[in-house]
Amino acid sequence: MKLASGSNLITFVSLSLGFSGLLFGASAWNVWTTYQAFDKAIANQFKLQNLSNQIIYFDEVLTMSARMNASTGDPKWEDRYNRFVPQLDSTIKQIIEQIPNTYNANAKKTDEANLKLVDLETRSFQLVRQGKANEAMKVLSGQEYESLKQVYAQGILATRNAIQTETERSLSQYRQFLFQSLLLAGLSLPILVVTASIIIRQLLGYVRDRDQAQLSLQELNQLLESLVDERTEALKSANLEITHLNDRLQEENLRMSSELELTRRLQQMILPRSEELQTIQDLDIAGFMEPSTEVGGDYYDVLHKNGRVKIGIGDVTGHGLESGVLMIMAQTAVRTLDALQETDPRRFLTALNTTMYENARRMNSDKNMSLLLLDYYQGQFSIVGQHEEVIVVRAGGEIERIDTNDLGFPIGLEADISLFIIQSKITLELGDLVVLYTDGITEAENINREFYGLDRLCQVITQHNQESAQFISDAIIKDLRKFIGLNRIYDDITLVVIKQLCR
Repeated sequence: MKLASGSNLITFVSLSLGFSGLLFGASAWNVWTTYQAFDKAIANQFKLQNLSNQIIYFDEVLTMSARMNASTGDPKWEDRYNRFVPQLDSTIKQIIEQIPNTYNANAKKTDEANLKLVDLETRSFQLVRQGKANEAMKVLSGQEYESLKQVYAQGILATRNAIQTETERSLSQYRQFLFQSLLLAGLSLPILVVTASIIIRQLLGYVRDRDQAQLSLQELNQLLESLVDERTEALKSANLEITHLNDRLQEENLRMSSELELTRRLQQMILPRSEELQTIQDLDIAGFMEPSTEVGGDYYDVLHKNGRVKIGIGDVTGHGLESGVLMIMAQTAVRTLDALQETDPRRFLTALNTTMYENARRMNSDKNMSLLLLDYYQGQFSIVGQHEEVIVVRAGGEIERIDTNDLGFPIGLEADISLFIIQSKITLELGDLVVLYTDGITEAENINREFYGLDRLCQVITQHNQESAQFISDAIIKDLRKFIGLNRIYDDITLVVIKQLCR
C-alpha cells in the first residue's frame, strides 16, 4: 500500500511536472513566435514609413530639378533629374512588394498622375534644349502641372494613411496574441512575466519610436515647405538675372558681329586683285580664298617688283577673330619686310617669326601659323617655310610633290626659328604649273566623312594643266564643292595656281 501510494505520488508529481513542462514549453513557444512576428511587423512598418518619406523627398527633388533646368538652362539639372527617377521607381517598387494590396487600392490615380508629371517634365527639358526656357517654366508652373501634383500628393497621402491603418491593425492583432500569451503564461508566471515585460517594453519602445518618427516627419515636411518657398523666391530672382544677362548678351553679340564683319571686309580688301596679278609678265597667277566662318585664318599674297615676285601662303591655327587678326599681322609684316628689300630668306623668315611671336605673346594667344614663301626670278623659285606640300606639274603632265616639313618651322610658336630654315629651289619651263593650297581643301569631307585628299587634287590639276591658271583654279573649286555636297565646310579654303608663261 505504501508502495502504491508512493507510486501514485511519483506518478502525480511526474504528470504535474510533465504538464507544467508542456505548459511552459507551449507558453514559451507561443510567446517566442508572437515576439518574432511583432518584431518583424515593427521593422516592416519602419521600412514602409522610410520608403514613404523617400517618395515625398524624391518627388520634390524631381520637381525642383525640372524647374531649375527651366530657369537656368543648365543641363546638370536634367542630369540630376535623370539620376533620381530610377531611385523613385525603385522606392515605389519596394512599397508595392511590401504592401501590394494596400498600394494597389491607391495606385491607379497616383500612377496616372506620376506618368503625366513625368511627361510634362520631359517636355520642359525638351523646350529648354530648344532654347524655349520661358515655355518650359510655363509648363512647370501651369494649372495642369499643379493639379497633377495635388493628385499625386493625395495618392501618396492615401498610401501613407493605408500604411498607418495597416500598422494599427497589426498592433491590434498582436495585442490579442499578446493577451493570449499572457493568459497562458499565467500558469508558469515566473518565466512568462519576464517574457511579457520584454514584449511590453518592446511595444512601448515602438510607440515611442513611432511618435518620434511622426514628429520628425512633421519637422521634415515643414522644412521642405520652407525650402520650396525659399527656392521659389530664388528662382524668381534668377529669372530676372537671366533676363538681364540675355539682354546684355544680345548687345554683345551685335557688337561682336560688327567687329567680325569689319575684320572680314579688311581681309578681303588686302587680298591681291586680279588686275595686279595680270601685270606680272612671266607668270599667270590665280588665287582663291573662302573662310569657313565670318573671319578666316588662311593667308595668301602676291608681291612683285622689278621682275621679282614673292608669293606667300599660310594657315593660322583655328579660325575666327583672333586667327583673322594674326593673319592680317602676317600679311603686313611680309609686305613691310619686302618693302625694306630684305632678300635673304632666312633673315626674312626669322624677322617675320619674331614679330608674330611677340604679338602673339602680347595678345596672350597660343595660336601659331604655317607659312610658305616662294621667291620667283627668271624661271626659278626659291622656297622656304613649313606648310602643305608644293605641287609642281610639268607641261608634259609629270607631277612633282615637294614636302616642306624640313624647310621651316611654325611661325609664332618659338622665339627663334633660324636654325630650322632651309631653302629649296625649283626651275620652271614654259607651261609648268605650281599649285599651293591649305588643308581646308585636302581635308574637306563629304557626307560619308571621306577626305577630298591630295591625290584627287593632283588628278584635277593634271586633267586641266594645259588651261589658264584661272581655269584650273575654277575647276578645282568646282570639283571640291561637288565632292563636299551638302556637308558642312569646317575649315578655310585657300588656293593659288601659278603657271610659267615664257622663259
